[in-house]
Amino acid sequence: MASTHELYAILMETLNDIFSEFKLSKTDIDRLSNEAETHSVDCGKKAVYKPLPDEIWDLFDDISNKVWDSTMPNSQKISLGFQLYEIFPSYYHFLVPFYRAIRDKVITDPNEKEIIWKRFMTYLASENYYADPVGYVLWVEFFEDQLTVREAWQGLVNHYSDRKSLLCLLEHAGPVPFDLKEPIYTSLLDDKKTHDHIFNSLLYSAFDVYGQIDEKKALDILAKLKVDTGTENYRLLNDKLK
Repeated sequence: MASTHELYAILMETLNDIFSEFKLSKTDIDRLSNEAETHSVDCGKKAVYKPLPDEIWDLFDDISNKVWDSTMPNSQKISLGFQLYEIFPSYYHFLVPFYRAIRDKVITDPNEKEIIWKRFMTYLASENYYADPVGYVLWVEFFEDQLTVREAWQGLVNHYSDRKSLLCLLEHAGPVPFDLKEPIYTSLLDDKKTHDHIFNSLLYSAFDVYGQIDEKKALDILAKLKVDTGTENYRLLNDKLK
């Protein structure tokens, strides 16, 4: 069996092989990385539309397909997929394949899924150019899909080490069934610093197109939050829940 160092070397050779195949120099990689980071900030936010230039979009598409359409074992695809995301943080090209692989039961090994959930939670507590695309793929892919939402939610909340990642997760959890979110809300109520995050989560749960909310229970939680009650968003949520 190959050592960890040998496996890492194999993966790095594969990454370098991809860059070589697409004739990408270090200067090219740095330029593309900066472009991806710039376009990934605020990914999915209303009124923010920053598409990648067509030639970069197509290049990233080809690179992604090179990995995910290959015959490599899933463990290698996962590792290589995350390496590529860290260099080129593009939501569609380097995160959506993880969703499709889990949805379509291409990735079924619990240990491999655990790697994915842990890495997603790590990114949520990281720089915006990593956190924003991950929040978006969870929101519109994993959480809006009834086939993946429960497994994804449980995997994520069971594998975080940073409170920041959990609070960020809540603000992307509109489509998550309320019975899954409620225990998290309850566990955080004693910490007033989390109340704005809980409020935002309730707001999105109430107004997202596929938002999931229990109006009575949400109203009880809202009454316990120490937040500004004079805002338009508070009025909208309060009226929606009554």
